[in-house]
Order: sequence, then C-alpha cells, then structure tokens
Amino acid sequence: MKRVLFAAAILTIVATPAVFAGDSGSGSGRFATHNGSTEVTSLPDGGRVEVAHYHQTVFASQAGHPLDNTNADCVGMYVFSADGAPSSASGSCFGKDADGDGTSYWWRLDKAGTSDCPGLCGSWGYFDGTGKFKGISGNGTFKQSTIFPDGSTGTWKGSYSIP
Repeated sequence: MKRVLFAAAILTIVATPAVFAGDSGSGSGRFATHNGSTEVTSLPDGGRVEVAHYHQTVFASQAGHPLDNTNADCVGMYVFSADGAPSSASGSCFGKDADGDGTSYWWRLDKAGTSDCPGLCGSWGYFDGTGKFKGISGNGTFKQSTIFPDGSTGTWKGSYSIP
C-alpha cells in the first residue's frame, strides 16, 4: 500500500485565464497525481507515517473554469495503522496556471475504505492566491478513484470566489 495515498492529496485548485476580479462559481472535474519522494517513519505500534511530495494536474468539466489545466506541487502526510489502513491524512499544494498566477490550498482525508468511499475521500479549501487569484476563497470535496504504482486519479467538485 506504499505510495497509495498520494492521490488523496488531491485537489490541485488553481486557475485559468477566464477568471477575473469579482468572479465566482462552482464546478467539477478530474485530477491526476504523480508521486515524487517519500519519507517513511515506522511507529511503535506497527503503523507508519509517510510524508510525500507529489505533483498534481487538474482538469475541469466546465470550459473556462479557473481550475482547468492547472499544475501544482504538493506535500502530504499520511498515517497508517498496523494493518495498512489510512487513519488520517492532510496536506497542501501550490499550483499555477499558464500565466504564472496561482493558488494555495489545503486538503484532508475525511474517510476511506467505506461503502460510499472505497478509496480515499476528503475536503479541500483555498488559503489564498497570487496575481488574478489574489484573495480567492472557496472549498469542495474530492474522491480518489484509481491508484497506480506512481500516482492516482479521481474526481473533485467545489466552489470559488475572487474578490
């Protein structure tokens, strides 16, 4: 299960040129992650903590949505029980659009391995942005759908507001 959760870190919430001051909206789409370096620390109870660096790309279903075609650098921390199940996870990302404007956002694992969330599911929200995204706010949810040896994919939905 090593490197499995790096996709949870999910949501690269950044923007596209169609965004302007006073803009707000909601949307949905897909994300993909690609694993980078990972540090693993064994816990006395047989569990482990993984600190992972990864890259994420986000695509929106709505043309011109601020999250469409953005890339982010992320870091996440994952805690696994002795049986390998994730007990908690959280992280943050900074992403940029083609103009170099970007957003920073947090994410957290809300549940995993349940009937309505067989993989990893969680929440995300913006810290702030730069350039045309300065002051961005909003939040949403994500759901990991596929795990690969070097990353993962999933879906997201959420809202944003730019002052």
